[in-house]
Amino acid sequence: MTTKNGNLNDGREVFFNGKKIEDLTTEVIFSKTLKVIQRYYKLRETDPSMSFEDENGESISKLFITPRSTEDLIEKRKVYEKIARESCGMLGRTPDFIDTGVAILPEYASVLGSDKKANYFENALNWAKTIRHDDLFVSHAIQNPQLDRSKGLQQLLDQGEEFAGVWIKEQREDGVVVRGAKQVNTLAPFADQLLVFNLPGLHPEDSKFALAFWLPLNAKGVKTVCRKPTFRGDDLRDHPLANAFDELDAFIIFDDVFIPNENLFVCGNVDLSNAFFAGSGIFVHTAHQDEVRGSVKLEFATALAVKLAEKLGLTGFTRVQEILGNLTINLEMIRASVVASESTGHMEGDVYTPNMQILLAVRSTLTKYYDEVLSVIAEFSSGSAVGVPDFKQFEIPEIADILKSSLTSPLMLAEERALLLNLAWDVANESFGQRQRTYELLHGGNPMFIKIQHWQNEDLSAGNDMINRILGDAAKSKAK
Repeated sequence: MTTKNGNLNDGREVFFNGKKIEDLTTEVIFSKTLKVIQRYYKLRETDPSMSFEDENGESISKLFITPRSTEDLIEKRKVYEKIARESCGMLGRTPDFIDTGVAILPEYASVLGSDKKANYFENALNWAKTIRHDDLFVSHAIQNPQLDRSKGLQQLLDQGEEFAGVWIKEQREDGVVVRGAKQVNTLAPFADQLLVFNLPGLHPEDSKFALAFWLPLNAKGVKTVCRKPTFRGDDLRDHPLANAFDELDAFIIFDDVFIPNENLFVCGNVDLSNAFFAGSGIFVHTAHQDEVRGSVKLEFATALAVKLAEKLGLTGFTRVQEILGNLTINLEMIRASVVASESTGHMEGDVYTPNMQILLAVRSTLTKYYDEVLSVIAEFSSGSAVGVPDFKQFEIPEIADILKSSLTSPLMLAEERALLLNLAWDVANESFGQRQRTYELLHGGNPMFIKIQHWQNEDLSAGNDMINRILGDAAKSKAK
């Protein structure tokens, strides 16, 4: 059973809306969201440009291309764009996110090495080969619950906090038993497998938490606890996006879960755990996918703002024209930056790697641009969106004709107007839209640290040469 074939009733434990779900197919929002995720697999069946033929003549998704040139990154970007457009960029962790990192992993896996417990290098190679061959959907779990950030993980464990992170409870000859939790695991209820690892920041005493491994979502002891839904009902007319799908971030509990040796990539080594995200190549290549997906989302929101202005008769106002110009300029800056990250990439070993400085700049700036377009959508739709009746009102005989007459304009029929305004409400105001806003703000990490990291890694050598030349010339000169 896989995400691809649409049957998730494989024994996984999923908790949603105050109950354990015995049959995921009976939950409407699960079925709807799964269908949107599966559009990736439908695209592979119908669009030849989504795949390539490997050396064995096997058809492989282009997600698994190991880039050797700028052209390879461009090919991958086109695939990311097609997948993102199926959800208007609103599904942030579709199969292409981690899978594009899996494509790179074999090139860097030698750093994982081996010890008496396992050959982590071979484990990574074997796992990546399986994901590529079966085109599986891998979600990832990296964020630890924020219990007390002033203390390290081992300190919290010593105080009895067993779910502050995922830790090794028991060492066995054939594997380890882990216990703990990870938070904000996006789309995890729908995935085939889960990749679990840590962000950098473990201390030397945190060796019990130094882990990286994979496991199926139906592994015994894994409990997927979904957040509150943004789903509002079945009628797409009232909520064109909120009732179409929900990414369903989840809190994942590891209740004494056995991890076989062959599933381990890191076990007990703090240095390797801290280095895993960047050192595996996953960080930079998933960042490329993520910023492409973000540019598609910004494109959708910008087009919505423009359509609102056109259909509500606002484009004749000079201030509105300036606002729209600002939005389209922002969009082109993001698009151009993504392309620049590809064209100014570099070879890292045998892998052509996008320019991470540019991708970090996109990650930081896109958040602000997305916020700007949401504010414009909210302003343009304003009271009109607040006052839209639900579509059942249009079916009440005694008011239907009056509603249709009073809400129809020379630019739109009443029902068309209501649909457009409902979409604007979902994007800018509804809980669905606010979750999307929060996601863009925080999914890439603390915005402050992104800016600090960018500053620390920026190459200003040419600028400093100019400064030194001017100051040197000035110092040598004499007053006349």
